[in-house]
Amino acid sequence: MTPSTEALQAAAGALQQISERTPGERGRRASVGALVLRAVESHLANVAEANFLQRRAEREIERVGGEAERGILYRVLQLSERGDAGPVASALSDYAAGLEEARRLPEAAAVICLALALDPEDASLALRAGRISRLLGERERALSLYRVARELDGGNGSIARLASIGEAVVSEAPEFALSAAIREAVAAEDNEAAAVGLEERARVRRGRGSRPGAARDLGFAAVRYTDTADRGRVAHQLADLFVAAGDPQAAREALLFAINAGDPMQGEHARARLHTVSRDLGDQVGMRRWRTFKPQTLVSLSSRPATRIAESAAPAFARWRERVEALVVLTT
Repeated sequence: MTPSTEALQAAAGALQQISERTPGERGRRASVGALVLRAVESHLANVAEANFLQRRAEREIERVGGEAERGILYRVLQLSERGDAGPVASALSDYAAGLEEARRLPEAAAVICLALALDPEDASLALRAGRISRLLGERERALSLYRVARELDGGNGSIARLASIGEAVVSEAPEFALSAAIREAVAAEDNEAAAVGLEERARVRRGRGSRPGAARDLGFAAVRYTDTADRGRVAHQLADLFVAAGDPQAAREALLFAINAGDPMQGEHARARLHTVSRDLGDQVGMRRWRTFKPQTLVSLSSRPATRIAESAAPAFARWRERVEALVVLTT
C-alpha cells in the first residue's frame, strides 16, 4: 500500500466517521465526501471498479445542496480520472477551503491533510493545513505545519511570511510576535501578508479590550488588501467593533464602506445591517433607503449595546472612508 493510498483511506474513513456521528445535512455531505475520496483512490490506483465508484459518487453529488460544493466535488472526480495526484491535491485544497468557510473544520482537516499527502512539496497546502489545525486548537500540529510551509517556501517568500503570522498567533505573546511579523511583511512590500497580520492583531487586541487599537489595525488592513472579499470582511468587523462600543453612527460609516469596497454578497449584508442601524437610530429615511427583502446568507454576531458613547468616531471615520474609497478607485 502506497502512502497516497493510506492517506486516501484515512481521509475517507475520517469523513465517514463524521457522517455517522453527525445528524442531518452536514452528516450526509460528509458521507458524499467519503464516497468521492474512495472513487479518487480507485482512479489513482487504476483499479477495475473505478468507473463504477465514479458513477455512484456522481449520483450522490447530485443530491448535495450547495452548488459550490457540488462543483468542486465534480472537479475532484474529473481530475482523478487522469491519474495525476498534483491537480487532485489542488482541487482538494479548494474543497478544504470551502469546508473551512462553512466552519466544518474536522472535515476540512481530513481533506487538507490528504491534499498535503498527495503533494507534500506544495507550501500553500502546508500553510492551509497549519491554519485549519490552528482553528481546531491543535497548537503543536499547527506550529509543525507552519514550519513545513516556511521551509518549502525557502524561508523568505510570501507563504513563509504568512506562516510566520500563523506561528505568531499561537505564540505565548501573540501581539508582540504579530507586530514583528507585520514589520517583516511591510519591509518586504508584501501587502497581503501585512494585511493578514494586521487583521489577526486586531483580533488579539479586541480580545484584550483594546477596541481603538483593533479599529486602527482593521483600517490599515483594509487599505492594504486588494481583494474585495477581504475589504468587505474587514469592513463588517469594523462595524462590529463600533456597534459593541455603542457607536452606531460610526458603524453606519463602516457598513457604507462594505457596500462601496466589498464584494456583492457582503454589500447585501451591509444593506440589511444598515436598515437595523437606522432603526436603532430612529432614522426613518435610512430605514426606507436600506430596506431589503432578500434572504441573508451572512450573519452578524454583534448585539445592540445598552449605552452609547458621548462622542462618535463617525466624522473621522467618514473622512477615512472617502480617502480609501478614492484610493480603491485609482488602483483598480
